[in-house]
Amino acid sequence: MKLISLNAWGGKLHTSFIDFIKLHSKDTDIFCFQEVYKNPAKKQSYKDFRINLFDDLSEILEGFNGYFASCQDNYVLSSNLQEKVDFDISWGLTTFVRKTLSVKSSGDFFVFREKNGLIAGDLTTLPRNVQYVDLEMDDKKFIVLNIHGVWTSGRKIDTPSRIEQSQKIIEFLKDKVQGKILVGDFNLDINTKSIQMLEGIMDNLIRVYNIKTTRNKFFPWEDKYADFTFVSKEIKVIDFQVPNLEVSDHLPMILEFS
Repeated sequence: MKLISLNAWGGKLHTSFIDFIKLHSKDTDIFCFQEVYKNPAKKQSYKDFRINLFDDLSEILEGFNGYFASCQDNYVLSSNLQEKVDFDISWGLTTFVRKTLSVKSSGDFFVFREKNGLIAGDLTTLPRNVQYVDLEMDDKKFIVLNIHGVWTSGRKIDTPSRIEQSQKIIEFLKDKVQGKILVGDFNLDINTKSIQMLEGIMDNLIRVYNIKTTRNKFFPWEDKYADFTFVSKEIKVIDFQVPNLEVSDHLPMILEFS
């Protein structure tokens, strides 16, 4: 099977992003996206963001079931923008699963604040959730978790809220006996206690495969890590790549496994 995780950057690089997804839709089973917008009014764009990206993806991923988990409604958001809008819109996580896989359950849980808990003028209060899908194929059971982690305006270092985020993920997974895959934009450096805590229960493929960065030229600052892929011992990794592409300000993580 093949899984791709990518922070979509709100669809800012829409053409190259969609072309990448179309190309990989032929042989990918699971897509996990962060920073995806969804709005019922079908508005397409707002200040360089593709604010109906969920529908764009649903249209090209016809052989997939799409799952959306909002953490904040009625705002257009980025690291330098927090704008309340006068139309319905949601921002959050999206997972697409090929219809040949059986989804036993799906949902999300919050690791920081509560849904719609953003305090106006303070992006560090933006709530954060983890989306999950419980899957089965050919008697193989596994769970996939998709995260967009706690953001702060400084370096991607440990903070109490980031430590708590890792604790909540570990607590959620402790009774799960099936294979586990945890992917996404953690907003963390690789050398943090928050990441080391997760390495205590799963393999960090960014470290195992000696990946040097998960960012590209659209992120010119010092922090070169943000995105991670973790797998439990039940997951057999066939290949793992982080290609240097310009489809977002993050690089895609591509996992092949059985």
